[in-house]
Amino acid sequence: MQRSPFSQLLPGLLAVALLLPGCYSRDDLKSDAGNTKAAETIEAAAGKAPAASPEAEPSATTAATGPLKQVNVFLEVSGSMEGFMPKTGADAQNTRFQQHVAQFLSDVNRSASVQRKTFYRIKDKPYRDSYQQLETTVREGIREPASSTSIPAILDTLVSHYYQPNAVSVLISDFIYAPRNAGAVPYIKTDITDALNAAGRSDLAVSVYGHTSDFKGAFYPAMKTAAKRINRCCDTDIPYYVWVIGPADAVRRFDAALLKKAPGEQAHFGVKYSAPPSSLLNKFQNQGAWYYGEKDASKRAAGATYHTVAVSEVSAQQPVEFVLGMNLQALPTLYQDLGHLKANLQLTGQDTDAKIVNVFGATDQTRASSGPEAQYTHFVKIRVTKMGKAARPLQVILQDKRPMWITQWTTKNDSNINQVGAKTFALSSLIDGVAAVTTDEQNQAPIFQVPLTLQPAD
Repeated sequence: MQRSPFSQLLPGLLAVALLLPGCYSRDDLKSDAGNTKAAETIEAAAGKAPAASPEAEPSATTAATGPLKQVNVFLEVSGSMEGFMPKTGADAQNTRFQQHVAQFLSDVNRSASVQRKTFYRIKDKPYRDSYQQLETTVREGIREPASSTSIPAILDTLVSHYYQPNAVSVLISDFIYAPRNAGAVPYIKTDITDALNAAGRSDLAVSVYGHTSDFKGAFYPAMKTAAKRINRCCDTDIPYYVWVIGPADAVRRFDAALLKKAPGEQAHFGVKYSAPPSSLLNKFQNQGAWYYGEKDASKRAAGATYHTVAVSEVSAQQPVEFVLGMNLQALPTLYQDLGHLKANLQLTGQDTDAKIVNVFGATDQTRASSGPEAQYTHFVKIRVTKMGKAARPLQVILQDKRPMWITQWTTKNDSNINQVGAKTFALSSLIDGVAAVTTDEQNQAPIFQVPLTLQPAD
């Protein structure tokens, strides 16, 4: 985002909303006396109908199983975004941003997973576009770039005025947040937290998708220690982001429907997932004297799953190894990535030294197998050399840990972006602000957990 603050009045709003320098906020979008009519007037000027009444909202069952009711797509069009969407030249070259975002807009527009789609340009406020108009902007460049936008103000607006059950807002931006001065840098997290928390959305979730693109234009650094503007940028790729914001269930379903195969990086905050289908596999890479401990397990009913390990004998000289199969297909690709799983899967238990010794994915051989392992996308091998004299629970847990790419893409100074590389100023601080609103930092729930039982054989 171009980083100079602005100070102007919103046109056409009959003086009901006075912009503070450098941003607009939820309170600015309402009247100074809480006038509902004024808020509706402003929403209409932004191209948005007033929120549906509770009577018109779908039931929880319908929302969970049917298509999403609404998706609002917002594209930032400040001057700092021009390099991603350069005006079409004689060479007719386009950037990876243009290719990716044009395809994404098309996917949303055609999707049967969403009932209603609306498209907006973000300047000093949201401006309603048709799909064709926004796609043309992406393909042919920004005709009238905004002089400045404010990330906290945009986020405040999205959660205050476009937040509905069974609906999400999607924001496409470079997410470069320039503080007013160097002394304001430590408060970036607080600014983002306050913006997302302004409307008090208890079920708020945010999915962040990170991408990089070639960039052909002027770059406006957040930290202007070297230059306020870098012309003819850039020798390096520049990051941009797609944020999906809304109720947790709606964000999860939008991710699954339209971003399942998204390229680039991703992180998810406040989104909740069901435990994956799973089972122990007693004829797949097992070792030692153990069997399924469930009642009637010997009948091996078709499709049955097992989670109890009955151990006949175990010691350091005679270890027991067993494999847990998991089908993670319904989860985002982040939680299917072997590197992420190996770093963040944990095993907890009592009176045992059980530990995870390997995490691996399905192969052509396992997928073609006639055994139960064919049902699973990932496998966790567990080794035991010591256990107690009574049944004890084990838990295979995927902890909710921030992916490493966020730190790797963060810089404290972007004033010489060609030397810094594909990084974003204070990205970690922005994400800290998101996490503060969407997660319980004192009691953080795991992404999923699979309960097992380890017990002596009868």
